[in-house]
Amino acid sequence: MAGRAKSRGPRQTPSNLESGLGRDSARNKLPSIIAYEEDEKESLAWKYLSLTQMIDLNQLTLEGVEERLREFLDLRECQISLKDGIILDYYVSGYWWAKEQNFTMKQISSFMTLLRVILDNVSNKRLPLTDNVKELVKVMSGNNQSSSQPNDVNFPNEESKAIINYIKISLFQHYKLYEFIFTQIPDTEILRTELEVELVMPPDPFPLPLEEGISWDIFASFVQLPLKDSELEDAQEHEESKDTTDITTRDRLASYTIDDVKLVLGQVTADVLGRVETEINEKLHKQEEAYSARIEKLKNP
Repeated sequence: MAGRAKSRGPRQTPSNLESGLGRDSARNKLPSIIAYEEDEKESLAWKYLSLTQMIDLNQLTLEGVEERLREFLDLRECQISLKDGIILDYYVSGYWWAKEQNFTMKQISSFMTLLRVILDNVSNKRLPLTDNVKELVKVMSGNNQSSSQPNDVNFPNEESKAIINYIKISLFQHYKLYEFIFTQIPDTEILRTELEVELVMPPDPFPLPLEEGISWDIFASFVQLPLKDSELEDAQEHEESKDTTDITTRDRLASYTIDDVKLVLGQVTADVLGRVETEINEKLHKQEEAYSARIEKLKNP
């Protein structure tokens, strides 16, 4: 991975270093190697998202990228935390924008590192807007491609302008809001709702089955508890006494014939009808006397 050298000397590459070993002295070899290694360290690629993570993200949809970045960034409370949700949206939007710009994976990785640097200036370093803009210009000027041989780490002028414009629209225009998110602790609001519901206490051990809801066979086979010995004896005694009563009743009725029943019914009927007839006659006699008295009054006013 080759980047743009930051040293004042000429840019060194592995091929230049190998050809220079035969011409330069041992004193000039070490500074060249150190300059090349520093150039590799100053590259933005693979510092925030590794190559494996970038390959994984490149195969996912927008929803998959959001879920995977949530795992990579360990944002477990993005559904309930406003700060975690904003951070996740910040990186997901940035990644998807870079992907739509047809950036290479190294360029996308460098862009994600740049987003991390700018956001870290707000969250941890507490840089004001002007200083953060200067930091962006400094980083972009160091990674801006000016040589005639392009590589997939640095950004050409047009892409650099697009990146600066994107960061301006997405973060710098809302800088006060980002500062508020990272500096102010939101109040914790606990929403509580109480609902009182009256419940009917179920009978012990369970409610009796409804006649229309369950058949007796199912109730007796699967629901009804077996009777205890004392209850079983009481039930048997009750059944025996009931059978004895039924037998006694049947025996008493069996001794009467049809004629006897007719005779008894005739006597009862005559007795009842006689009393009813007597009551009716008495009422009619009283009404007759009342009407007669009224007629006499009308005749003799």
